[in-house]
Amino acid sequence: MPPSTSFLFSSVFLPHVPDLLRRRIAICCSFFIQGAMFATWCSRIPDIKTALNLNDATLGALLLLLPVGEFLSIIPNGFCVTRFGSKRMAILAGFLYPVLLILLGCASSALQLAILLFFTGAIANLSNTAVNTQGVYLEQLYQRSIMAFFHGMWSVAGLFAVALATLFANISISVFAHFCILAAGAILLLCFSGGALADNTHNTTTPKRAHHAWRFTPAICWLGIACFGCMACEGTVYNWSSVYMRDVLHALPANQSLAYLAYLCTMVTGRFVIDLFVNRLGLFRILFICASAITLGLFCIVGATLLPFGTTAITLIGFAIVGIGTSAIVPLCCGLTGRCKEIPSGIAIAEISTIGFFGLLLAPPLTGFISKIAGLPIAFFLMALISLSVLFAIQRLRRLLPE
Repeated sequence: MPPSTSFLFSSVFLPHVPDLLRRRIAICCSFFIQGAMFATWCSRIPDIKTALNLNDATLGALLLLLPVGEFLSIIPNGFCVTRFGSKRMAILAGFLYPVLLILLGCASSALQLAILLFFTGAIANLSNTAVNTQGVYLEQLYQRSIMAFFHGMWSVAGLFAVALATLFANISISVFAHFCILAAGAILLLCFSGGALADNTHNTTTPKRAHHAWRFTPAICWLGIACFGCMACEGTVYNWSSVYMRDVLHALPANQSLAYLAYLCTMVTGRFVIDLFVNRLGLFRILFICASAITLGLFCIVGATLLPFGTTAITLIGFAIVGIGTSAIVPLCCGLTGRCKEIPSGIAIAEISTIGFFGLLLAPPLTGFISKIAGLPIAFFLMALISLSVLFAIQRLRRLLPE
């Protein structure tokens, strides 16, 4: 294990904590920063829409630039993390992400917002690749599963940011001031924790080797398919759960968000406890259980509409079960990239993110298209069938990457 390096205020960041635990806490801080920045931006989109006098069509087109920036930066970010080390890139992204958040808060035109959203997407992807690579490297040092906990920190940061945004909105704090406060807090946290991140530059490759490392091996393809199926179901729940409650179950406005709440509670909780089960029962057994939970939960959601009573309760249980399933698939798949010895973790994570990204991007509009033709329950039934691809991918991975 390489020695720690000094960085700004890192010398006073938990100086008496064992080095391995100190690095683990530092990675948690980086995941927290990433989740807080993203959720803070999302929480004030309506205010920015009003401030710039944007209509729904324009806002929709502008918001598309965020995932476009993420997608187009996947390959260069994978190279950068592999070539220069995940620590350097995590620190760089940790500074640039809050700076871009501040700039988003003071954008004065749709054109400025468009440019900033594109670069925000690119930096968000760099942060995602770098901090996940950090997690994979530390997991190898621990020799047991710890990745899901890191992703749990991302989710907790989102809940924290949304709660803070609600408070600031209620006391009339401007978007710009809100973004400045969060950005300052994120940068300060990075100044203390950044130096404790794991320095894995000794595992980086030369540009020539990095070029040849960018290939889709069977294991990477199956990891990507597992992420695709999981993120497709996740994206559908994020975007359509409240609509499902309103249009299919005819829930009152006050109850329309209950499905998303049930999903979010189990998903966040699952990420904090799933590592314990992995270390006791085995990684592939937990992956199989979680993949089965996604399929079972979606079938419960669809099947509840056929019952004469208890429809709402069973639907909420179904969303909660889906939350359990999606809590672990992506974190554990990221951890499995550490077993793909022929490809550096930074590139492997970028590759499975490429495949999984399409699930998150394509599933919500596909759900809407199917819903318009055949109804929302049929669209969710299609997602249940797609989730079966996760089960199949895990069975293939069990053979390619044995425990």
